[in-house]
Amino acid sequence: MILADYLTARSGPSPEHGFLLLGETGFSMPAASCSASPFAHWMRDEALPRAACLLLEQGLHLSRLSGLVRAAPGSACGPDAEAAWILARSDQGLVSIVVRAAAGAGAPRLREDAALALRQAARYLAGYAVVLVQGGQGEDAMEGYRRFAQDRGRGQVRADTLYASRDAGSGTMFACAWLGGDPADA
Repeated sequence: MILADYLTARSGPSPEHGFLLLGETGFSMPAASCSASPFAHWMRDEALPRAACLLLEQGLHLSRLSGLVRAAPGSACGPDAEAAWILARSDQGLVSIVVRAAAGAGAPRLREDAALALRQAARYLAGYAVVLVQGGQGEDAMEGYRRFAQDRGRGQVRADTLYASRDAGSGTMFACAWLGGDPADA
């Protein structure tokens, strides 16, 4: 018997994301049997969503953003995740980003997200902390974000507009934005 006959085998092409790891269990399951997460494009790809990149480029003058570290804050992950945290890099430095779904975007939750973004910015020495809300439809969906922005000194808020100010406690540049259509503009 020749060594190459029984040690090598040729396989067909396999999908890049064929199996997903189930937490820290060591087990995996086929990606096709998992429901899609609302944050899949935030958590999987190195490139951040284009709309968010444009907003951060225009508002904070950050260029060439790409994700480095990603995590789902809290216990839920996968399709049940309500938020995602990303440590991103740009030509201007590191950026701590928390993205939340509009459905869970009440003012108290957004305050927790802001604290997380600022805490992680301090931990990783990032110069920027950002909270982004993936917009939903309807006036009620944006109400929690409006209250959160008013707590930070913003009277009128609009979708796809970045509101930035220096955080008094840490000196980190903090920004927030609602990504998606503004119900008031419809």
